[in-house]
Amino acid sequence: MDARYREGDTIAAESTPPGRGGVSQVRLSGERAQDIAGALFDRELPASGEHRFGRLTDPADGRLIDEAVVAAFAAGHSYTGESVIELQTHGSPVVVADLLGCLYRLGARPAAPGEFTYRAFLNGRIDLTQAEAVADLIAAGSSESAAQALRQLSGELRSAVESLEEKVERLLIWAELELDFVEEDVEVAGIEAKLTLASEAISEASGLLEGYDTARHLREGLKVVISGPPNVGKSSLFNRLVGEKRAIVHASAGTTRDVLRASAYIDGMAFEFFDTAGIREAPGEVEDEGIRRALEAAQSADLVLQVDAPGLTSGIEPPTGSRALIRVMNKIDLALELAWPDGCIPVSAATGQGLEELQQALYRFAVGDSRGRTALINRERHYEALRVAIQALERGREGLKSGLPGEALAEEWREALGALGDITGRRRVEGLLDTIFGSFCIGK
Repeated sequence: MDARYREGDTIAAESTPPGRGGVSQVRLSGERAQDIAGALFDRELPASGEHRFGRLTDPADGRLIDEAVVAAFAAGHSYTGESVIELQTHGSPVVVADLLGCLYRLGARPAAPGEFTYRAFLNGRIDLTQAEAVADLIAAGSSESAAQALRQLSGELRSAVESLEEKVERLLIWAELELDFVEEDVEVAGIEAKLTLASEAISEASGLLEGYDTARHLREGLKVVISGPPNVGKSSLFNRLVGEKRAIVHASAGTTRDVLRASAYIDGMAFEFFDTAGIREAPGEVEDEGIRRALEAAQSADLVLQVDAPGLTSGIEPPTGSRALIRVMNKIDLALELAWPDGCIPVSAATGQGLEELQQALYRFAVGDSRGRTALINRERHYEALRVAIQALERGREGLKSGLPGEALAEEWREALGALGDITGRRRVEGLLDTIFGSFCIGK
């Protein structure tokens, strides 16, 4: 993104989803946005923060492109921080293509994916966590994940990280001042004050990590693999959980060969369910491939539903590794007189009996013990950066206790500060900006 971005460029792109609709919007951003838009608009452009209705015509031949509402935003008062013009036309792909072609001929260039938000970041309108929140909000699949993205977009995570940075910066300043006056043996702050500040920073950083799994599940959804022997009703249970008949259900063993995937929400939490082949010994070449895929899916899942039915167990369990597992006894409608093993959830995919209990168990697993707790960290890169910062702070705190030289202490505080800077984008990491902004859609 840095290589492509050129100061002074004016970019243009459709900022509404492509296709037919009531309204489409094309956005211009850059030094020449006003001039380019003004060449098409048959009236004077509105003042910053205002809009005006008029006609857009091609200045080359005076041909009418469309009627439009034009909104203007002066530099410093727009999403990107640059001069921005938004052109709202009828929702026609033909009109949008015609308009964009005209804008490009007049000097704008097509915006790269995420470039409007990238410019907002470069111009200090938002930090990296807020840029990520924009992408999360656009991709949100539930009201809960949208609310989480909005909290991050409002700057909650940035504020928390900045609070941490202030503490670490104070530790670093103390260390560097003492290094400047090492010959005079000056101590800027007492050892207890330094230890207290380091401990407070560690505690704050550790607190931010709490609820990470829940926040990540809200953003990404939870991958749940349904596993078990043939004929225990895995596909029926899959259909029940996703709310539609996605998988073929048949009494013949080995009906499911490939891995099927479908999404569903439980209390606002996104789940991605995977129906898999029944696991059994020596099934034959084709079914064997299905079982291999089933085992592979189980290894990459967040959670495995191990499904059995009365009298039907294979004795083979998926290699879940550290993955969690919930045991389910299906087809209880066929054997109501039996007692079910402890720890399993009895259900009937055929009648729906026990389904609500299973859904609540899935939801409880997803939210863990973090229900209602503030959770700000929802990306692995945030988690890793905080972990690095905590480790550096802990080494620094131990160094304070053991009398580590000032140069070594300062290095630990710098490492912690750099890791925190990675979260907000204060420290630019090569390739990171391309990764983040490259995931955006064009026009945002």
